[in-house]
Amino acid sequence: MNNKEKYLITGAGGFIGGWIAETLHLTGKADVRAGIHRWSGAPRLARFPMEIVSCNIMNPEEIRKAMKDVTHVIHCAKGASAESIIKGTENMLEAALQNKVQRFVHMSTAAVYGDLAGLVDENCHFSKTGWDYADCKQEAEKICLAYQAKGLPVTILRPSIVYGPFCKVWILNIAFKILSGTWGLFKGIGEGTCNLIYISDLVNASLLSARDEHAIGEIFNLNGPEIPTWNEYFSKFNSTLGLPALREIDPGRTRLRSSLIAPIRAAALYSRKRFEGSIKKIAGRFEPIKNFLGDMERTIRLIPRKNELDLYNRKAYYSAKKIHRLLDFEPVVDVDTGLKLSVLWMDQVGIR
Repeated sequence: MNNKEKYLITGAGGFIGGWIAETLHLTGKADVRAGIHRWSGAPRLARFPMEIVSCNIMNPEEIRKAMKDVTHVIHCAKGASAESIIKGTENMLEAALQNKVQRFVHMSTAAVYGDLAGLVDENCHFSKTGWDYADCKQEAEKICLAYQAKGLPVTILRPSIVYGPFCKVWILNIAFKILSGTWGLFKGIGEGTCNLIYISDLVNASLLSARDEHAIGEIFNLNGPEIPTWNEYFSKFNSTLGLPALREIDPGRTRLRSSLIAPIRAAALYSRKRFEGSIKKIAGRFEPIKNFLGDMERTIRLIPRKNELDLYNRKAYYSAKKIHRLLDFEPVVDVDTGLKLSVLWMDQVGIR
């Protein structure tokens, strides 16, 4: 391999970007430049002597500096707003084109497919989902393809649900719910397909896509080696945590609680955005208020949203046959192993 390869990883302060940057550094197969949005995202990366730079994807000057002498870009920064998902991706693509980088890998998401059910491959037609994040990712993909037409070698990845150590949404949040003792198996709701891919499998697919010539101009779904139901995932996670079997939860009661908590959740979010500073001051001075707010936040976190229940019920399978056929990629980490590694990490860092 060419020793002069240098990878810029955007969003390296996050879950996926951090794993890619660390893996590249530890394998020693390329020089790494870890681009972060805020320096608060640096401590995890700073465990290793890798280059860490500020790379706000909405700041062309920071991008220009971060892109210097780079041969490969893996764009994992998700953006802090709808505008940054679209415009930030365009900023990165333009800088990569001007710098004549050899490869540009864009980390998209299977969420672009919206509510499609059944077998979903890269040829499936999809439309706006009504979810800002997914719709902006659709637009970002269109811009990627436009730059591919301009001569920039681009690959788009659409991973399904990515889990593993350092994952907040699908590991820490689910663990919090299970450990609370109030979570369970959603009878008649949780039988949808849980499309999981372990983080190291995603990292390997990303690096392969950045190096294999057959990946240029392609879009790939990424999925794991097995597809459990959501109830099976909760049950496996619960067992890995060493807890008694989960109880069955009545679907009607679950949907009722979800609908009742929705306006409270919306009001809490609005209040946090508008009055967070004042709320913190009051809570800091009055212990009963602090305890009440803590209990309320806990309750809100433990009751699933309507879109979460819809996800748990959706039967969709994101086929990853294309990347296997073109790049000979095969995921290797099954769910049991992925959960064991995740719980070991939780124990190691003292999260439970």
